[in-house]
Amino acid sequence: MLRLTFVVIVFAIGVVAALRSRFAALVFYVWYALFRPQEWVWTDIDAYRLSTILGALLVIPCLMTGVWPVIGHPIAIGAVSFLATCLISQHGALNPEVGWYWIEFMAKLILISLIAVRLTSTPQRLVTLVAAIVASFGFHSAEAGLGSLLGGGLRFFTGTGGAFVDSNAYAVGCVMIVPLLIAVSHIASARWVRWLAAIGVPLTIVTIVSTYSRGGLLALIAALLTLALLSRYRWRIVAAAIVVVPVLLLFVRLPTGYTERMSTIQTYEEVGDDSALGRLHFWRVALHMAADRPLGVGLWNFESTYDQYDSSGGEYGTHRAVHNSHLQVLTETGWLGALCWAALFVTAFSLAIRARHRAALMDPDHARLTIAMANGLIASMAGFLVGGTFVSMAYNDLTWLTFALVASLDRLSCEFVAQQEPARTEAEFASPFDPVASDATVG
Repeated sequence: MLRLTFVVIVFAIGVVAALRSRFAALVFYVWYALFRPQEWVWTDIDAYRLSTILGALLVIPCLMTGVWPVIGHPIAIGAVSFLATCLISQHGALNPEVGWYWIEFMAKLILISLIAVRLTSTPQRLVTLVAAIVASFGFHSAEAGLGSLLGGGLRFFTGTGGAFVDSNAYAVGCVMIVPLLIAVSHIASARWVRWLAAIGVPLTIVTIVSTYSRGGLLALIAALLTLALLSRYRWRIVAAAIVVVPVLLLFVRLPTGYTERMSTIQTYEEVGDDSALGRLHFWRVALHMAADRPLGVGLWNFESTYDQYDSSGGEYGTHRAVHNSHLQVLTETGWLGALCWAALFVTAFSLAIRARHRAALMDPDHARLTIAMANGLIASMAGFLVGGTFVSMAYNDLTWLTFALVASLDRLSCEFVAQQEPARTEAEFASPFDPVASDATVG
């Protein structure tokens, strides 16, 4: 009852705020998408189609008042192109109903993400949106980590629902949140927000460990190593880690059997780990499927198509998932979709790195914000690229919102430079999109 009461109060406040501000409507929608109250409360609220209502509260007022999605930015072009490949792949879907459901889902997600780029027009809004993302998802990851510590090392077999329903996907989602929590702990204006974000980092890491996800562990290492390499104090961080980590392992109790399970990352062939061996088989099936169906088999239709290409005679079961986000995109949206997927990540990394370089031309406050956000986004994407190699979760909210955050940071960093260097030509620091200044008063 307490959980339902909390959600009702948040909804009441959120709806009022959404009616007054389009940016507030965006934050409210993001909270619902990542907090997933329908999974958290003990009452069935799915029948009310609250996600559709919140989407309408955001999209309809935006379109009616001329607040259009950003379409000229490279991230936007890549996202729309990816959606086009989803539509092309639908022609060969064995289960068209599932394909159309996920096309509709992706269309909404991309639309919201591109509107988010338009609305995130000030540094304060960027920090607020990132804080809303980490608070919505981080609430669950921090709570789970605290529960694991108090329970003496619990193991989590499920996640929050949606794209993060199983432990492996949940672990990857937690990894993606960790660098953003660190960023918020550096740039939030309110001290209590910075402290909560800082506390959420170790608790979320405990949750990652408690999922027993080998892919999650590799993703965490990739994300933290990326953060360390991006830091000006990289060697100090590495040295501190060498000293601190062994000490922590002496005092922090790992879940029973965790070390043995992680050791199978290298020895799975010797111990007969069907989970790891199965993944290798699914990946071979995916490559065969992609070669035979170059335009794709339709969104979430790998499972429906798997039996046709399974060369094991059902050794690993039927209607299996590919267990790899990148091969999921390749098989389900075809080679064109995979090209768009790769281009989106290459573009996002490039834009985030460019934003870091622009920081040298900014005032100290804007430079600190830009570097912290760029580092967090780069590390978050690095974590997903590694962790997503072991689980099918290409169509998750966090990844596509991350693309939106990169585009927003790119646009804002150009504005920051223009404020400091008005005499410089636009070609020296401009990003290929419509001017940010026109969005300054949006929402």
